[in-house]
Amino acid sequence: MERTNSLVFALLLMALSSLAFADIPANTQVGDVIEVQLSQLNPTQPSIGYDQVFYKLGRFQVDLKKQFDEICEANGQKGLESFNEQSVQADSSSFSCKEAIGSRANEMKTVVLAPDNNYYLTDGHHTFNTFWHMQGGGSDFPIHVVVTHDYRELADMQSFWQAMQQDGNVWLFDLNNQAIAAEQLPASLGMENFTNDAYRSLMYFSRKVSWAKPKQPVPFLEFYWAKELKPLIDLGNYDLSNMDSYVQAITDAADIILNLDTDNLGGSGLSAVEMGQMKEFKAKTLSKLQTEKGKLFYSLAYKAQQ
Repeated sequence: MERTNSLVFALLLMALSSLAFADIPANTQVGDVIEVQLSQLNPTQPSIGYDQVFYKLGRFQVDLKKQFDEICEANGQKGLESFNEQSVQADSSSFSCKEAIGSRANEMKTVVLAPDNNYYLTDGHHTFNTFWHMQGGGSDFPIHVVVTHDYRELADMQSFWQAMQQDGNVWLFDLNNQAIAAEQLPASLGMENFTNDAYRSLMYFSRKVSWAKPKQPVPFLEFYWAKELKPLIDLGNYDLSNMDSYVQAITDAADIILNLDTDNLGGSGLSAVEMGQMKEFKAKTLSKLQTEKGKLFYSLAYKAQQ
């Protein structure tokens, strides 16, 4: 009897685990806008900038409208139309967005289809980690994504990872710019599964201060910048839990960014200008980060709670 119960329990566990990574429908193709749960998405980068996620989580605590607005935006619906006290983040019928799902597919997060019949996330690790940890979110949070590549016809996963590297759809470098194997990537979303790359956060807060996202950015744009900066500025010399010190780090990094002269930024094969280098320092943008509704303010306030 005990053996029978153990067998039933094992079969139940297998059934439950299969729900986390549902098979991709055979008719799914490139360009499709599909709904997935966050637990179905396999990461393609080993690290994230925790402070960027902290900004969103901190803001969502005090700005519920912004939270629903970001959900609408992630689903390609421009933004929030209306919501009320009964609205539930995971229930799209409880609030309304400005446009239909997928209306702005070019602004949505992206996945590719792999030979193991799973989804691999190629853009959106910060946004979806935020949705994983936010109030009303979680591993089963539903979200829409766009399919950009279908690799299911490749012979095996080794061929898949080779193709992913050739197409620039995976980031296989650790915090020290050392190459890693695909097997070392996180198995799931959830911040605890990622290492914290302070330079990746630095690039997020430096946006429109010393660099700006190009019209057609390469995948993992901020990571190329971070890779370039790591040998040039030591963030260990700054207190990134202190506003003044963090602002100084952004300012010092800006001086480096604005004066970079390279045709291969971070190994991208592109120049600093092509990767978004600005011509001048934008003090106004930096000042805005520090206000009570600024990104850096929310991030540090949330970090202080942890």
